[in-house]
Amino acid sequence: MKALTRVFLRALGRSARPFLETHGLMRVKKIFNRSALEWTPGGERVVVLAPHMDDEVIGCGGTLARHVERGAEIAIVFLTDGRRGGKATDDAVARSSLAAERKRESKLALAELGIDRVEFLAGEDGRLEATPELAGALRRALQAHRPEIVYLPCFIEEHPDHRAASALLAAAVAGSGLEFRCHAYEVWTPLFPNCLVRIDATLDAKRRALGHYQTQLAEADYLHTGLGLNAYRSSAFLDPACRHAEAFLSLSLGEYLDLFRSYSAGGAEGAR
Repeated sequence: MKALTRVFLRALGRSARPFLETHGLMRVKKIFNRSALEWTPGGERVVVLAPHMDDEVIGCGGTLARHVERGAEIAIVFLTDGRRGGKATDDAVARSSLAAERKRESKLALAELGIDRVEFLAGEDGRLEATPELAGALRRALQAHRPEIVYLPCFIEEHPDHRAASALLAAAVAGSGLEFRCHAYEVWTPLFPNCLVRIDATLDAKRRALGHYQTQLAEADYLHTGLGLNAYRSSAFLDPACRHAEAFLSLSLGEYLDLFRSYSAGGAEGAR
């Protein structure tokens, strides 16, 4: 694990862009001084990969609202159908009803952020895999939107569907010639960030958006945990004016996939 940590930190240092601004605790130690930096979202073309309806709001909702304020073109691509997120049983009708309700919730949530471009790839919730069909559908979505930035859950996430999103992205872009920056976000598992975004100005929009996911809030208090993580991330600034921030691992597509493969290979070796 120490070797994997060193790989992370080397990648974070290499990827730090010179126009980003260093703040607060990031000045305390040299390794952090070159690792975690503040970034201001702009009017980029953005695609967000969300394994489940609500991941996009928890992981980067405040940042997306800031992009919208700057005129960004944003498309959300949900990777699974959401059939197992909640109290649905093995009954096919109940699962279908839950999937439809989660789609409805997602559209209401994204409207709070000012986003209306949404695609549903309908992979199987809880069993997301990089199948040729899903990889082809994602490739077509990426080619259509030509993003400059792709947000997706970091590959160190505990949830298997979240980890599978990186494998699906790798399959989708293979041989495509697509180039963009990856901003990996955190939902279940804190990551090693090299990019921080203040979200106090858009926190209310994020809170309202997440509030529409009633099927998920009935299972867990994501308002408490998600916004709590955002509150913790603000500590990096040592600035009383910043109360909430979102954290990302920001790398070029090539760097991100190289790190993903290194991490995955390390995990496989450790399991033997």
